[in-house]
Amino acid sequence: MKYYYVFILILLSSCSDEKSYNTKSQKKLSHKETSVRATVFSTKKFKTQLIANGKIISIEKLDLKFNMNDKLTLINVKNNQKVNKDQSIASLENNLLKNNVAKANIELQKAKNKLAEEKINYAQENITPSILKKLEIKSGVLEAKNNLERAKIEYEQTLLKAPFSGVIANLEKKQGDFITSSEVFCTIINPNTLEASFSILENEFGFVSKGQLVEIQSFTNKDRNFIGVISEINPIVDKNGLIKIKAKVTSENTGLLDGMNVKVFINKLLKDVLVIPKEALVLRSNREVVFTIESGIAKWNYVEVAGENNDSYAIKKGLKATDTIIVSGNLNLAHDAKVNAIFVGDDTAKK
Repeated sequence: MKYYYVFILILLSSCSDEKSYNTKSQKKLSHKETSVRATVFSTKKFKTQLIANGKIISIEKLDLKFNMNDKLTLINVKNNQKVNKDQSIASLENNLLKNNVAKANIELQKAKNKLAEEKINYAQENITPSILKKLEIKSGVLEAKNNLERAKIEYEQTLLKAPFSGVIANLEKKQGDFITSSEVFCTIINPNTLEASFSILENEFGFVSKGQLVEIQSFTNKDRNFIGVISEINPIVDKNGLIKIKAKVTSENTGLLDGMNVKVFINKLLKDVLVIPKEALVLRSNREVVFTIESGIAKWNYVEVAGENNDSYAIKKGLKATDTIIVSGNLNLAHDAKVNAIFVGDDTAKK
């Protein structure tokens, strides 16, 4: 029995020592300071931003075809060449049709001579419109005019002209090739009538409106943004929960190409909101948290985000305009931890 009491006393003593050690250890840990960087912020205007991937489409774009089958005898353009409206692009074998036009002109002239002879039998003042029409039919003028018009139409079908000013693309044929009316000879694109086609999520629908300005950036030149204006919003949500949007490019000389992939930045101005750098926001238990400093102690604050752009968040709830926020060193920071703060732009340690 005596040995039993001795054992109990030793055990109690051991527990007391361990408790004392843990208390000292925790006390030592609680005095350890974490170095962080901090700043004081205030309310200001904030440009929240929605980013979408899109594709450039030319509004004026047309595949050009001949209306008949024959051999290509002349090609006047190359890919990426600028052309003006009605400029000759190419022509088919047309010597016979050209001759038909000349022949029809001769027949028309013969008919007009015969008409002049018919008119001799009438005084000029007696030739009414109805009499003139009868004389034109009798002399063959109307038939000759119709034949000439038909010959010109057939001849024009061997010529391909630009329907509008633009740039030639997809030209693969060469002189001497045979081409049919079902084949595309080339494509003409107006580089000054471009639009960006992109999609947004259903829950982002309230962010866009017709006539809203957007910024367009190509993947080939990220240093230059172009201006566009939303011209069309498709009023249907597709099976993937997306809404299709089109924005007309208003900038000139963009160098953007039909089919080019781009990023579209949709900006919206929020007034009098708290703005923090993205580095200041961390996740704790899947909730958004921003650490502030009170008398050298870190305090975490649950926040609600009103919007974001490339480098900042707009805070709707959870912070005050005069708060001092921690912008770095906060990834593993705990609530009520002691911090050694160096203020951004000040480089002076404050505790």
